[in-house]
Amino acid sequence: MAFTGWQLDSEIVGDERSMMKKSKRKTLPAIPRMTITAMILLVLSAGASAQNLPPPGSYQPIPNFTGVGAGLQFREAINERFSGAQPIAPSITTPTFANLPPEQDGMLLYCENCRSATPCVSGGDGAYALGTRGQWACAGAALEATLNANGNKVSNLASGTINGDALAFGQTGAQLNTLSGSKLDGSDAIANVSLNGVKNVRAFGATGSLATVTATTSASNAVITVNSIADFKVGNWIKIDHAGAASNANPPTGVTVVPNSYGMNPNPTSDITKSVANGGGCEVDSQTGNPAHNSACNVSYTYQIVGVSNGGGWSVPTAAVSTSAGPATLSTNNNLLVSWTGAANDIAYLVYSCSGAGCTPSLHAVVPHAGAPGATAESYRDFGHAFGTDEDFGTALGSSAVVQDLFAQITGVNGVSVTLSIAPAQTGSFTMRHDDSVPINAAISSICSHTATGATVGGIVEFPATSAYPLGQSLNLYGCWGVTLSLTGAQNGDGGHPVELEWHGVTGGTVINMNKAADSRVAGLSVSGINGNTAGVIIDVDNYATGGGGDGLATQHDTFERLALGRAGIGIRVANQSAGNVQNLSFHDVQISNPSNGQGGMWGYFFGGAGQTYNEEIRGGLIQGHDVAIMSDFVGQLEIYGTDFEQNKIEAWTVDRFGGGADGNMMFSGVTSEDAQYFIFDTNNVGSNFIIDATRIAGAPGPNGFLMQLNRPTAIKSSWVCGGGTTVCGISNGNAPNPQPIFSMQNSYGDPSPFRNGDGSNAPDSMIFTEFTDWLASGVVRVGYLNHASNIEACSNVGTVSANTTLAFSTNSCQKLFTATTGLTYTLSTTGLVADQVVTIESYITGAIAAGPLWATSSGAIKWTGGAAPTSSIASGSVDVLRLKWDGTNWLEISRSIGDH
Repeated sequence: MAFTGWQLDSEIVGDERSMMKKSKRKTLPAIPRMTITAMILLVLSAGASAQNLPPPGSYQPIPNFTGVGAGLQFREAINERFSGAQPIAPSITTPTFANLPPEQDGMLLYCENCRSATPCVSGGDGAYALGTRGQWACAGAALEATLNANGNKVSNLASGTINGDALAFGQTGAQLNTLSGSKLDGSDAIANVSLNGVKNVRAFGATGSLATVTATTSASNAVITVNSIADFKVGNWIKIDHAGAASNANPPTGVTVVPNSYGMNPNPTSDITKSVANGGGCEVDSQTGNPAHNSACNVSYTYQIVGVSNGGGWSVPTAAVSTSAGPATLSTNNNLLVSWTGAANDIAYLVYSCSGAGCTPSLHAVVPHAGAPGATAESYRDFGHAFGTDEDFGTALGSSAVVQDLFAQITGVNGVSVTLSIAPAQTGSFTMRHDDSVPINAAISSICSHTATGATVGGIVEFPATSAYPLGQSLNLYGCWGVTLSLTGAQNGDGGHPVELEWHGVTGGTVINMNKAADSRVAGLSVSGINGNTAGVIIDVDNYATGGGGDGLATQHDTFERLALGRAGIGIRVANQSAGNVQNLSFHDVQISNPSNGQGGMWGYFFGGAGQTYNEEIRGGLIQGHDVAIMSDFVGQLEIYGTDFEQNKIEAWTVDRFGGGADGNMMFSGVTSEDAQYFIFDTNNVGSNFIIDATRIAGAPGPNGFLMQLNRPTAIKSSWVCGGGTTVCGISNGNAPNPQPIFSMQNSYGDPSPFRNGDGSNAPDSMIFTEFTDWLASGVVRVGYLNHASNIEACSNVGTVSANTTLAFSTNSCQKLFTATTGLTYTLSTTGLVADQVVTIESYITGAIAAGPLWATSSGAIKWTGGAAPTSSIASGSVDVLRLKWDGTNWLEISRSIGDH
């Protein structure tokens, strides 16, 4: 280094200089001559002029040593200043950038016009230049060890622009890449953050805590006192049960109770919807071994109903309404229809009931409001299955209205004093609990898009496991496109459900509202209903406008998978209010079950209320412990594959038609039914058909002897229907004298004679289940289109006829029929034929007759070979075989074989 501004003391004598030079050569042989000279100039600066000296006290000058030992004293003084024992005040050389000398590692200069950069560049206001690693560095070198700010902050950090940039607090677009842990025990996981567009509900303030405390409130005072602060803290959203405003719920009106059963027992006409005036009412039977056996119709039942509002308010109970003609055993065969008119503001109804004289009603069912809000017709059919509870009042019936709940945010905590954003409206002690619905809805809103046009829309809202999230209000996906609600991480197989949404909202409320939601998904979550309040609907999917931002969407393509849904009025409700289609929904591995508390609910699925659903699909999963597994009111197409039905009263109840006209089906493929009194109960004969394929239907039916009551065309193939030939396992063809439906069987097993006519007789019908045959109804052969293989067409067996008969060939070109009656006419129908279609008729004579059948056509003429019709056989055991071709206008005879035996 070159040091300037130092002066030699003029009094130093030559001898001393000589001594210093000798000392230098002996003690510092490795230091270059220029450097030693600079050091000497430094230490001999004691006599420098005043203008070049540093401030007083900043260093200790070397005095003038004289006498014996002066040289040693000089050396010691120099060593003290180099060692730091005495301070020095050097002035560093200050060249410009252009005049920087060749770099030497360790050399320090001050560059007058350099910028703070590495390597040094010109154009700045000056910077220290340090020779390091072969270049002049005018800024700090890169870190090679952990930076410790010792509790201090780094401020004014610029936004990141490239990989490796530091992240500022709250910086938009910041992300973590290739983040991994090292402990391998889960303790190094990062929680409560949202990454890569996936919204973590914990990052929005969800607690995942089921903690509750007792809150003591004073009306209009936002400061409350709790018995313990538990894990509540500032910023938490909370619900205080029934500490809000006065109830805005209204009691329903016009409550009635009507017994319903069959017209006769034990083998009735299969109509469970008849009133007393229409041949219904309560009926007794003698089937003592059947679980639904009813021995008397003189039992009293009493009902009272409470209306519930969305804010948690309850109405006063209605007056008690009773019947004294109820059955001893409630079942699908002997039930009580409770009806009322809904009231404004009510979203659900709590049905309380009891049996016996002077009884006290308790909660029997939680029924969500049907249709649009307001004065609508409501009903509940009591099959004897009770379910539902309220976490504040249990199942006991109160005598007065109940105020609404209070929803607020904690804004301050001081010991056990808690300040809320909204003051309670009531004075008293109430239960306070977390309400994670608010932060979860905030997470949903952050990615909810009301249009699918333009850039990427939607996203994922994740629920970290293992946690239970308390919900005081509905999760709302109204008008959202492409939003997924899912547990964090992948879940393989059925496994457990480590994320529980625990409903603490209003009893009878809706847990997840998916009105106007499209291309959205709910996966891997559980709403068991074991604890908390019983919901009216767990998942509600609809398509009605509310005047909000999502009205432009049509509900479609929503997916539900790996869900565990338990106790509720309805597990999944589709198109309750909608006037337009809710379509293309898919339900995969959805368990709508009977939880450990032994209570399933009223209906598992409900499809179609005010409007139509179309092309819905259920795959796998379970429906267990409900009054009705699937309630179908208005369905264009509903397909069920591989679903397990267990311990439901009725598997499928169809109320309305399929499709707007006749364009829909309800199809069961590969399903299993256990212990239902009905597999299908069909109350309408309008619309399309049922298809039952590769299905197992087992268990004891109701005492009427009908496993299925069908009023519309039905195809059953490759299925097991009951077993062992029992006479109480059967299929009713509808309420006589309704026309018989079209049945088609192929390769089916179980009871070989499952059909009963529905006229009160329990004797098996002549229909044999394993036979390839078709029904004859109203003189027209109804050909089952599933009977025959597509490549080999066997003749359809019309059966024995004793009246003039029309033969239809629209679905089978070969017909055979038997008769022992004289003078019949067989008419060849041309409906549904195609040009050049060839048909075959086999006419069997089973008893000697005076005149054989004559031949006619419903359109055109029959052009007989030789110009004359054949003379039909009359001898018993004869068979006549005719082959004709339809050319689009007339029949042309191809061949005949008369009188074969």
